[in-house]
Order: sequence, then C-alpha cells, then structure tokens
Amino acid sequence: MNQGDIVTADIASVNSEGEGVARVGEDGFVLFVPGVLPGERVVCRVARTSKKYAACSVVDILTPSKDRVTPRCPSYDRCGGCQLQHASYEAQLGIKRTILTDALRRIGKIEPPRAVNCLPSPSEWAYRNKTALPVQAASKGKSLICGYYERMSHRVVPFRECAVLEPSIERAAKLTIEAIAESGFTGWDERKKTGDIRHIVLRSGISDAPDASSGVLTGVVTARELSAREFGKLKNTEQRICGKDSKDSALVGAVLNIKSGGGNFIWGPVFKPLCGKRFIDQALDGYRFRTDISAFFQVNPRQAESVFRYVRDAAAKGKTPERLLELYSGVGGLTAYLAGVAGKVDAVEEWRQACRQMKENMTSNGIENVESHEDSAENFMERDDVAIPGAYDSVVLDPPRTGCDERVIEGVKKIAPQKIVYVSCNPATLARDLSRIISPSAGVAYELESLEAFDMFPQTAHVESVAVITRITGR
Repeated sequence: MNQGDIVTADIASVNSEGEGVARVGEDGFVLFVPGVLPGERVVCRVARTSKKYAACSVVDILTPSKDRVTPRCPSYDRCGGCQLQHASYEAQLGIKRTILTDALRRIGKIEPPRAVNCLPSPSEWAYRNKTALPVQAASKGKSLICGYYERMSHRVVPFRECAVLEPSIERAAKLTIEAIAESGFTGWDERKKTGDIRHIVLRSGISDAPDASSGVLTGVVTARELSAREFGKLKNTEQRICGKDSKDSALVGAVLNIKSGGGNFIWGPVFKPLCGKRFIDQALDGYRFRTDISAFFQVNPRQAESVFRYVRDAAAKGKTPERLLELYSGVGGLTAYLAGVAGKVDAVEEWRQACRQMKENMTSNGIENVESHEDSAENFMERDDVAIPGAYDSVVLDPPRTGCDERVIEGVKKIAPQKIVYVSCNPATLARDLSRIISPSAGVAYELESLEAFDMFPQTAHVESVAVITRITGR
C-alpha cells in the first residue's frame, strides 16, 4: 500500500486517539481513519504508510452510522482538540467503554471483573475550566498564530471559538489573543528557536461561595526573560483587558511565566505577576480550593465531584483506613474527600506551587488530618520509613497520563496495603500499571475488584477511570 492510494474499508472500532480502525486485504493490514464511526463503510486516501499500518483521510462515507451527528465546532475538521464531535453522546460513551476494556485486555492481559460502565458528564458542552493555547510565529504581516494544534501535527489552527470551553474562557481567550498580537509580540518558532510567546493559558473559577475569587486567570508563557520595556508593554496590555472598560472579558488577573528550556511541560520555574489576582477558587461539594494558573485541577469540576466521591467511598469500603497515602495530590481536591474517611492522609505532590496551595486549602477547609509532602512520588516511595509492610492501609494513585514509574509500583507493593485505588486518564498506562500491580511478588497478591469509567472529557476520545485493587486474603 502506497501514499495516495484510494481504499474502501469497513470501520470496526475507534481507538484511543479517536481514529477509526479497519483491516483490509488477506493479511488484515491496519488502517487508521479519523472522523469515522464503527460500522461505517468508507472510502479513504492513504496519507502515510509503514510496514504495519497506514494513516488515512476520509474521501467519502458510503454507509453512515445511525450515531453520526453534525459537529458543532466550525474548525472540527482541522482542530485536534476534539475527536468525537461527529458521534452522538450515547455513542461516545460506548466508544470510551470499549477503549478502556480493550486496553485492559490487549495491554494488561486483564479481564475486567464485569462490564464497564461510563458515567455521563453533567454537561456535554461548555464544561472545561482551563485551556492551554500554543502560540506560533506567523507570516504575511501577522505577529503570531494562537489556537490548537491540528490533528497529528504541530501546526496551529487559529482560535475562533471552542464549544467545550466554559463561555467566560472563550470570550477571554479571544480578547487576550487579539490584544497580545496587537502589542507586537511574536509567536514561538520551534525550528528556529526564536520568538516571544510560547503559550497563552486561561483558567476560570466556579464557586458557590459569595466571597470566593471567581472569573478568569491568564498565564502568558514567554520563551525568554523580557526586557523592562517589553515587560511593561505586556503588563499594560493585560491591565487593559482586566480593566473596567473590558467587563465582558471576565479576566481578573494575569501572570507571566518564563519557559526558556525545552521539553513538553508548558511551565518554566519563574512566575511574575502582571495584574489583578494570582489565584482562583473552585468549589466542589462544599469544599473550596484555591489554585493558581499552573497547578493541576480537574477541567470538568462537576464530573470531578462524581469521581472524587467514588474514590472516597472505594477507599473506605469495608474498613476505614487509619493511614492513607495519596500520590500526585495536586492542590488537594481529592485529598479533602479522602481526609473525611481516613484517620490520617499523607499527600505527596512535587510541583511546588501546587503543594503550597494544597496546604492552604486544607487549612481553609478546616482539615487537620492531612500531612503534605513536597516530593516526587518516586523519591517518596524509596524512603526507608515509607516502603515497609503495613505503613499504610490504603494507597490512592492519581498520576499524569504517563502513569506511574515502576519504582512507585514496586514501592506500593512493598507497603502491601489492603486496598489500592488508581485514578487514570489514560487507559494504556492504566492497563500497564495494573498488570504490574497484579503480578505476584514477595508473597503479595492483588486482584482487580472493580473498574468504572467517567466521561470527564466529552467530545474527545479521552476517558477517566477508577480501578479498585484489593489484596488477596491470606497472601
């Protein structure tokens, strides 16, 4: 099969990238086709090929699925932010159940204890409370392009609107991009390593408390230290947006972050205030959490409440843990829930800003049985006073998409807790890590008790899940 070939194929499933999967020919050669649904017969063009698979684009849909709908976003055919807007919401939930189950079977060699459910999000649209927009250099007289990456590329699609963003962020993003571009700042050129602005990040606050900090925070990530003149220009720009003459923007504060090094992590180590507030409040089930622009917090707050309640109840089911360990605790959103069912919680977080905010959040919520540890999960689990049998009754893991380092898994197994609750946003790394946990070692054996999926990211192929792992009695 060669680039440019036209192929007719029957779509069997959708993978974790939101691509349709088909097999053609006697040898079952694999095709990946975005924008299609299971059961559809399509005509596609081969864009690139390898020995094992070909990436394709759709030419025509011969047999549309009954689950096909019209995407809401005008940039959907190019933007890589969403992958499933062409599917009905019920179909999206089914696709996510299949993605999670298939990953467990294919990667982890694990059979789920029962059929996996996927809890719908309270909102299918306008749910996201944060977005990070890459900024690139532009040509033809423009200073920069800001938006989302195209599918499977690092080319930026200019931001027009985004149906999954909370409306105040959408409005603030348009104003911020326009104002910074008019100020003469340039976008980042990854190839040449030149330019001023790498990212524009926005986060909104949702709160049920009248005295809480609400509105939208902005973070402008630059590729270098700005001169005094440049800093003043950026500060004046943000002050105008946050000023009384721009009430519709909902912007209440802005910070500058300097990221001069490489890597995929957005943030650098240096933050400087530009104007207004530096923190925003989130309210979940009566708790209030203060966070800055950089710290991790679930992007779908109302669905986060469902996940956190489920994890809390799972951690306490059967026996209340006297000592509970939480790794990757962030600003303490899940920590507060866990503190309500445990004698003591040790919460571990390596991002300094998040760790500081977590301590403040525990105090402001009147929670006294949490001890915060500013450390990486890997280093913490290798401490002599931690990785010993019986140190904790329960362990809760909520790692990033890359999952847990093998040292973390080994450290948890040395503790040999009665229960492990694993919160995941990536079925592939969850399956890998579950396989490591369940694999017997040093006389300790575990089994997967339950697995639940939660739709934290409607319109995308991403799925949040919670696995509950219990120690086998007598081992």
